[in-house]
Amino acid sequence: MIYNIINNIRIICLKAIQKSKSGHPGMPMGVGDIFTILWFYFYKKNFKFLNDINNDKIILSNGHGVVIQYVLLYLNKIYNLIDIKNLRKFNSKTPAHPEISNIIDASTGPLGQGIGIGVGMGLKNKIFSNKFNKKINLFNNKIWIFCGDGCLMEGVSTESISFCGNYNINNIILIYDSNNISIDGEVKNYFFENINNKFNSMNWNVIGPINGHDYLDIYNSYKKAIKSYFPTLIIFKTIIGFLSPDKSYNNVVHGSIFNNIELKNIYKNFFLFYIYKKKIFFYNKKKYLIYYKKNFFFSYLELNRILNNIIFKINVINIFYNLFKKCINKSSRIVSSFILKKFYKINEFIGGSADLSSSNLTINSNINTIKKNFFVGRYINFGVREFLMSLISYGLSINNGLVFCSTFLVFSNYMISSIRSISISKLKNIFIFTHDSFLVGEDGPTHQPIEQISMLRKISRLYIFRPYNFLETLICWLLFLKLKKNSCCLILSRQNYKNNFFNIYNIKNIIKGCYIINFNCINSKSELIILSSGSDLEIVFECYFYLKKYFNIIILSIYCNFLFDKQKKNYKKIIINKKILVLESSNDDIWYKYNIKKIFLLNIKKYGKSGSGNELKKFFNFTKKNLIKICLYLINL
Repeated sequence: MIYNIINNIRIICLKAIQKSKSGHPGMPMGVGDIFTILWFYFYKKNFKFLNDINNDKIILSNGHGVVIQYVLLYLNKIYNLIDIKNLRKFNSKTPAHPEISNIIDASTGPLGQGIGIGVGMGLKNKIFSNKFNKKINLFNNKIWIFCGDGCLMEGVSTESISFCGNYNINNIILIYDSNNISIDGEVKNYFFENINNKFNSMNWNVIGPINGHDYLDIYNSYKKAIKSYFPTLIIFKTIIGFLSPDKSYNNVVHGSIFNNIELKNIYKNFFLFYIYKKKIFFYNKKKYLIYYKKNFFFSYLELNRILNNIIFKINVINIFYNLFKKCINKSSRIVSSFILKKFYKINEFIGGSADLSSSNLTINSNINTIKKNFFVGRYINFGVREFLMSLISYGLSINNGLVFCSTFLVFSNYMISSIRSISISKLKNIFIFTHDSFLVGEDGPTHQPIEQISMLRKISRLYIFRPYNFLETLICWLLFLKLKKNSCCLILSRQNYKNNFFNIYNIKNIIKGCYIINFNCINSKSELIILSSGSDLEIVFECYFYLKKYFNIIILSIYCNFLFDKQKKNYKKIIINKKILVLESSNDDIWYKYNIKKIFLLNIKKYGKSGSGNELKKFFNFTKKNLIKICLYLINL
C-alpha cells in the first residue's frame, strides 16, 4: 500500500511541475520514499492547532524540492488542488522557495542555509525546554532538516554542523539525500569527503548510508535517530529522478521538466492507482496544558506572553536620565552597550557575537552564556561563524522573538545572503555592526568598511540605523522593538568622538530618520545644508563651529534613509531643491536619488591603508581644513 501512495505522490509532484513549466522534478522523485515515511510515521504536527508549541519542524535546505511537501499538504486537505495547480504562480500559496509560514516551517533557496536555520530553531526549542519544561515536557519536538550534496558543499553547512555538535543540540535530525548528482554532473569529481568521519568528528551521531528506497531500512533509521543523545545525520543513498526510465541518475532531471514521451514512460511503467487516505496527525493533549497552567501558573503566563509577542514596556525616560551623562563623547558602540544592558531585562531577548563580544560590547555579566548541554542562558558565543550566526538568528526569530547578533561592519560581507533571506521572509532581527569607518586605523584596509553601508542599504525592507549620539541610539533601539516584519542594522563606531550636540525638544522630528540637528537654525534661511550621520558628524560640527559666525549653515543628521523616505512630502522638503554637502565615510551614492538642486558628495572611492586615524583623515581628505574649503566654495556658488 505505501508503495502505491508514494508513487501517486510522485505523479502529482510531476503533474504540478509540468503544469508550471518549471521546477525541479529530480529531487521529489528521489526523496519520495524517505519524505513520505517521515511524514506518515514520525512527523508530529497538529494542523488544527498550527501554533501548537510542540509541533515538529521540517526545513528543506534544498528548498527546490518543496513541491513534495505541498502535495502531502494537499492530500491532507490543508491545501486545495488549485494551490497545487498554481505551483510557482504569482501570489499563490505554493511559491516554492524561499518560503516561511505557519504551515511551511522553512524552505530555502540558497543551498545550505536551511541547515543553519534549523540549528537556530533547535537552539530556541532547547532554551524554551530548559526554561518551561517542568514535570511536563512542553517542548520535546524534533527539527527535521533535508539537505543534499549541494548543501553540504556550501561552507555554511560546515559552520552549522560544527556549532550544533559543539553545543550538542540533539533535537536536530539532518536527512541527507545523497544522490551523487549536482547540476554540473556527478559529484565524485569535486565532492568526495568522508561524510561519516566528518560528522563524527564534530560530535554527531551518523546513521547510514541507508538505501533511500528500502522502506524498512528508512523506517528503522528514523526510529534510531529520534532516540539519539547527539544531533543525528541520516545518509540516504537515493536515485535522482527515481522511476524515470529516461532521466534517472542524470543531472538534467535536477531542474528541467519531462517531455511528453518521457512522461508517458513514467506513467506506463510505474503508475498504480490508489485512493489516498488522510493521515491522523499527532495531537498535544489539552489536559497537559491545563495541568501546566494550574500547577505552574507564572511560567504559563510568561510563556503565553512570549508566544504572543507581548513585550514589557520600557521606561524610556528612566533610561535616558540614568545613562545620559555616561554617554557623552563616547563611541556609539559604548552608548549602545549601555542601552542593550537595559534591554536584557526583556526575558526573551537573546543574541550574541561572532567571537567579538569584547569589541562589539554586547555581553552582559548578569546574563548567562549558553554552553554545551546547558541552555539556561541567553547569550550565544557563535565563534568565528558570521554566516551561521545570521542564519541561527533567522531560526530564533521564527514564530516571534527578539534576536540580535553582532560583528564588525566589514564582516557583514559574510552575512549578506542570509540578511537578504531574512528580509524576504519578513522576519525581525537587529544586526549590530561596530567599527563603522576607516578610523579603525592600523588594522588596515581589510578592516576598514567602504562599500558595506551601500550594500546593506540596497537590501529591501532593511532599516539601516547609523546614530550619532545617545538620543539617536536610544531611538534606534526603540524603533527596533516596534518593528514587526522588518529587520534593521545598527551601525556603530569603535572610536570615541564628540557627540554632545543634541536637542531633546526636537524629538518629533528625530524619530523621522532625518532632522535638523542644530535646531536653532530651523526658521532662518540657510546658505548651505550639510548632510551626514553617525561619527562623521564630529568633523561636520568642527567645521560648523568655525563657520557659523559668518554663515547660516544647517546640519542634517540622517541616521536612517529608509525611515526618512517614508515621511510625507512636506517634511522631505527640508532637502529638496536645496544646496547640500553630503559627507559620509562610505562609497554610497544613494544621495543622488533625492531631488537636490546642487549637491557635493564627499565620500570614499578607494580603499585605505594601515595608519593612524589622523593619517587616514588626510589620506581621504576628511579634514576640517578641507571641509571648510568645500563649504566656502559651495556657499559662493
